[in-house]
Amino acid sequence: MKDLQLTYSPYTLKLKKSFFTARTEIKERRGFILRLDDPDGFEGIGDCCPFPEFGSESIEDVENVLSDFKLKVIIDETEIEKSINNCLVNYKKMPALRHGLEQAIINIICNKNKTTIDKLLNLKLKKRVTVNAAIGFLNVDESVKTARTLIEKGFTTIKLKIGRSNFEEDFSVIKLIRKTFGDNIKLRIDSNGNWNLDEAIINLMELEQFDIEYAEQPVTNLSDYIDLKKRTNIPLAPDESIRSVKEAKEFIKSGAVSYLILKPMMIGGLLPTLDIIKLAMAENITPVITSSFESAIGKTNAVIAAASVEENVAHGLGVADLFLNTITNDPFPIKSGKIILS
Repeated sequence: MKDLQLTYSPYTLKLKKSFFTARTEIKERRGFILRLDDPDGFEGIGDCCPFPEFGSESIEDVENVLSDFKLKVIIDETEIEKSINNCLVNYKKMPALRHGLEQAIINIICNKNKTTIDKLLNLKLKKRVTVNAAIGFLNVDESVKTARTLIEKGFTTIKLKIGRSNFEEDFSVIKLIRKTFGDNIKLRIDSNGNWNLDEAIINLMELEQFDIEYAEQPVTNLSDYIDLKKRTNIPLAPDESIRSVKEAKEFIKSGAVSYLILKPMMIGGLLPTLDIIKLAMAENITPVITSSFESAIGKTNAVIAAASVEENVAHGLGVADLFLNTITNDPFPIKSGKIILS
């Protein structure tokens, strides 16, 4: 499988309305669909959707590489994962591109061998994946209204984007949602690293009364997580702080976190994500897999990773309904807050 030909096409997904976080305003997502073809007529498809605001390369970086692209792919059928990792070793600093290439390579191997990805990679996948819903920066009334709509659709876990310049508004949103819906839902909060350590300690102490499942990316570096762990009872969950297997190992070893938020597109593909999942579960740390507002093609990797997590935890895969347009049908639609794998 040495002589693979790469072609690619850009795509843009427009959001129905802007999604605000402490870090950025998301209006659209741009990426590339990569296609690999071999001389025997088999093809493989992958999604490369950079998100520089959250730790990947830029869309321009990818375009520069793809305009003069060369890739030598030699696959040893007895060591498929090792072979794929070896041929993509030069793309560690371009996680979105590595994700797309890895996905296309795995796809073409599955097509050639007439097999499925779970059989190819010897994965035991759950048939049902629970999904959380996410609410961006909205005022108090809009947040409650949105939460009600999501709960009526079957979601039982809500992630609230927080980290506003005025913490009292964050507090008011969380307080009213918990008061309105009681213990019928699990609440997660995500400040996208917008607090320093002192702010995180003070804010999380105030929020402990609301039974928060976990605080996602409350601070930015490992030493702050270690200090914060000593000062709060709310479980901690790094996201942007983990962009490699090496960084994940450091967090797992620290004992400072209870969850790991893993985005395959930001980590470099399915294979490194699966490696981290194994390491985390061995230490009783719960992996939560989330998409990166990518296409339905890229989301497939996130769904597979989520289905490999043994614990019944909600994953962040509910973004398809936020887009005005699509480039393909979603093979994993969400129904009543869950994805059913066939």
